[in-house]
Amino acid sequence: MADHTGGPAGPHPGRSIAISFLGDPNSVHVRRFATYFAARGHRVTLLVPNDLELRAGFSADIAIVRFRGQSGWRVPQLGLLATGWSARRAVARSRPDVLQVHYLTVNGFRAWSSGFHPCVVTVWGNDVLIDPRRSRRARILARLSLRSADLVTGLTKHLVDAAIEFGAKPERTRVLHFGVDTALFSPGPDPTGLRARLGLTGRRVLFSPRIIDRLYRHEVIIEALAALPQDVTLVMTRYFANAEVQAELERLIADLGLTERVVIAPETPYSDRPDFYRLADAVVSVPETDGGPVSLIEALAVGRPIVCSDLPPVREWLEEIDPAGLVPVGDVAATAAAIRTALDTEPAERAEISRLGREAVLQRADQSRTMAELERLYLELAAGGSPNR
Repeated sequence: MADHTGGPAGPHPGRSIAISFLGDPNSVHVRRFATYFAARGHRVTLLVPNDLELRAGFSADIAIVRFRGQSGWRVPQLGLLATGWSARRAVARSRPDVLQVHYLTVNGFRAWSSGFHPCVVTVWGNDVLIDPRRSRRARILARLSLRSADLVTGLTKHLVDAAIEFGAKPERTRVLHFGVDTALFSPGPDPTGLRARLGLTGRRVLFSPRIIDRLYRHEVIIEALAALPQDVTLVMTRYFANAEVQAELERLIADLGLTERVVIAPETPYSDRPDFYRLADAVVSVPETDGGPVSLIEALAVGRPIVCSDLPPVREWLEEIDPAGLVPVGDVAATAAAIRTALDTEPAERAEISRLGREAVLQRADQSRTMAELERLYLELAAGGSPNR
């Protein structure tokens, strides 16, 4: 998959620092962060477990340092300790000024094991909303990781509050979205070429941008589709799809007689993603839990109406823009009704929702602003300070 990072403003005019990233290097978000700061002239290193295959696409300016992963251990606790010590050595070899951790689960413990400061932990969602509640051990690891962090960031207030509940010091937290490239994700003409390739000419389109996996409840969307007019087609993507879940969904699609009304598109470059939003008459995202979906922000930036699970991080965005798009988790009838409302919205009202959504993204989640703020925080921490609130 090609990566588009939405070009930074150019090399940093002042001090450059060394930043080591500990997170999934195949995540488009981790890649955006690493590529952005390397392009700004900072020395960037990715710390990668040796049992993880690294997908192509990184700039030669980004260094890779491997450490021992957790696979192959019969006793998980021993694997966790071993990977922690190995990560500690990897951090030392990378000689960072700032260690940036993406996703608290496991990676937070690895950072804590390294003993390195300053350390920034970014929580994503399930890593702080669900995982620490599953076991006493997970709570202890989360608390160790969050208490020791010099800064904890989260995409929404809901995530930051959860991090505080599990040990983050309030004065060391910040709501800071990943951000989206609002030049790339912007309103635009109907992508007639893409529409033709997917066989969607003359049809109304729902786009489900989430990965095909159990968490994202695509079966709810598919069952809702069955209650919608015949000219409505659902588009999903194979990007990082769980093969078992995809097979289950394909059986459901066949059982409901929807084979001609569902398109599972092949994996495409990230730079092509805005056209999938522009193709859509409505975007649908109905997971059972969420930390503050980037896909929601991408849809709003492109100016598309969106139907989402009524979860606290989502409500922080949609309550003032389009509360009719909020639906209870797992409620097929409510999801179908909300989609129908979005499809039937009058043009003037639709234009106003589009305007409000894009304006909110420009104010709160424009990548150029969020990255600039994170860079400021990195520089301040590297200089021995603490982040100003």
